[in-house]
Amino acid sequence: MKIFVITIDESKWKKYENNPLYTKYEGVNGKEHFTKEWIRNNYITMWNCSDSHRANVAGCSESHLRLMKKIIDEKIDKAIIVEDDTEIDIHRLSELDDIKEFCYIGGHFQPPRLDKPLKKEFISLEPGLNDIDPEIFTIAGGYGLYFPTYKCCKKIYDLIMSKKKKRAIDGEFRILQKKGIIKHFIFPAIATLHIEDAMKGFTFNHSSKYKLKDNYSNYNL
Repeated sequence: MKIFVITIDESKWKKYENNPLYTKYEGVNGKEHFTKEWIRNNYITMWNCSDSHRANVAGCSESHLRLMKKIIDEKIDKAIIVEDDTEIDIHRLSELDDIKEFCYIGGHFQPPRLDKPLKKEFISLEPGLNDIDPEIFTIAGGYGLYFPTYKCCKKIYDLIMSKKKKRAIDGEFRILQKKGIIKHFIFPAIATLHIEDAMKGFTFNHSSKYKLKDNYSNYNL
């Protein structure tokens, strides 16, 4: 099992650096690497997003996509991708041994349409591998992704890269859920948020409309 940690923040990397299970992957700082014009030409974002948010989205997405390309090029099987505000329950990694398709090992539930509330009463889960029901919920968040083979990584990568303009990486994955291409997740989550570090990011910071109430071990049920 190879666990890649995407990071652009040395302070967040420190919690992993003494554990040989984790491999550091230097992410892309969108504010430093991309022009506003490049972002607008290559990414779809909400019309009222700030340039800062657009840069963060592009940097995060390009980090994931470049790492996926590395997994494909180097033919790496049994690869986990997490972001640097994530904690892994390493004692549960054996639960992934028999999984043959991509699955989430962490994230949070969202309704199929963001303007509608999540109907939690219709979600029934069992410990272990569960199916995503895109009529009731999708999974968001790029902080716990498992690719059992580089070939399944390539399938997802190629679908995303075939587009003229991309969306945020978790948005692209949600689209693939709705199409029935991404189908599974592990419950309870193996990858959960390190709350202190998550609050420093661009999703759950003090100025964001998204509020973090727990570490998403139960996908916010």
